[in-house]
Amino acid sequence: MSDTQTGLRANALGLLATSALTAAYMAPALSIYALFGAMTSQVGVSVGFVMLLGMLMTLPSIVSFGMLAKEMPSAGGVYAWARRALGESLGLWVGLATASYYTLTVIFPPIVFGQFFNEVLKVLGLRAGVGTWLLGVVLALGLTAYVTYRGIVVSSRMAFAMLMTELAVVVALAATFLGAAVANHTISWAPISPAHAHGGWSSIFLALPLALLAMVCDAVTPASEETRDARRTIPLAMVMTCVMVGVWYVVGFSAFAMATTPEEIVSLSQQAFATPITPLAERYWGSFKLLVTVTGMTASVGALVPCSTAASRVLFAMGRDGTLPRWLGYVHPRTSAPWHALHVVFVVTGLAIIPLALRIGVPQTIGWWGNCFAWFIAVVYIAANCSNVAFYLRYRRERFHLVWNLVVPVLGAGAQCIVLWQIVVVELWNAGWFGRSSQLFIVLMALATAIYVYQVGGRSARG
Repeated sequence: MSDTQTGLRANALGLLATSALTAAYMAPALSIYALFGAMTSQVGVSVGFVMLLGMLMTLPSIVSFGMLAKEMPSAGGVYAWARRALGESLGLWVGLATASYYTLTVIFPPIVFGQFFNEVLKVLGLRAGVGTWLLGVVLALGLTAYVTYRGIVVSSRMAFAMLMTELAVVVALAATFLGAAVANHTISWAPISPAHAHGGWSSIFLALPLALLAMVCDAVTPASEETRDARRTIPLAMVMTCVMVGVWYVVGFSAFAMATTPEEIVSLSQQAFATPITPLAERYWGSFKLLVTVTGMTASVGALVPCSTAASRVLFAMGRDGTLPRWLGYVHPRTSAPWHALHVVFVVTGLAIIPLALRIGVPQTIGWWGNCFAWFIAVVYIAANCSNVAFYLRYRRERFHLVWNLVVPVLGAGAQCIVLWQIVVVELWNAGWFGRSSQLFIVLMALATAIYVYQVGGRSARG
């Protein structure tokens, strides 16, 4: 679509910028800082294996994303593809799930930013608590809003700068832990072995949603209309980044797992640290442990930028199509940013974080929304895989490939179905009221969006 039709800034991003947005969205440092303690408490030392499994389960779906993006670049991403390939009604329902999915990704970084913000205050000798954590959340959202409202070019530059900063620190820290493991003769293959998982495969599946959260790398698809040569650039950026950052996760999580025992990591996670990585870094880096805290904050903002960019573009595309209120399709004439959609993203994020965190606590808020996230990522990725098959059979039959348009999407959809059943149904039910409350939210959201689709279909029939 042309620039005059969409209002978005065409040809604004190249391969480096789209790759930076994708990698920043995956948050290679923040994912370790925020998820390492929780995953270790669930699976023990085998965190590297969980990340490997997460990468292998994600990669087929990313190939499907790429196969569709090269034929139909759109700000709507999965919404636009499903609507074309699977029909108007199902496509709209998938679109609502996609918008919810991207908005959910915006929830996690400001929570973590607030935790690191409190840690900085403690280092400075100042009092920190729920109030200062809330101030950190607002500060993170404010900084991100300042960047994203200025347009996609400014957003991509900020994401790249934050990405380089966090990578420099977290890679150096992983190398330090690996070096110490070699020196102490404690290096082993245990982190990438399922045999060493506490609780066996049940614990692996319980930790898997966090690995999948770290592995999502599709945020650049809604920026397709702002990307040069999007048919080539978007698929290449997604697959390349998924593999590179995925391999880093396996190595990085494994290196951190060898820094000490799982029991100590769990103990540190329960203390007043934003991440158990900080006290571990202090053993080797001394006062330079502050770098972990600082990069935790910068990485949070770096991840927030592509998260909010993706969420706002999907809402914008749905508003432009009239499947959501048309005012969401407004684009600022100077910055070419979808301002009204960004308003919605930031307001919904604040409402999703603050009341729940004040009610059940900050760590539990991450866990609760993480439970819900497993449903939305499974729905979106299953829809992408199904759209891959249907689109090529219906509209590109001459290009239909047995491997890329059938075998790979079947594998991708199958992997996500396993996630859907084992995690969203079995594990959440077994988790008691905490997991079942997430299940109730998922059911209510699915029903509400289905009712909305029915009403939109009825208006279209009458009109």
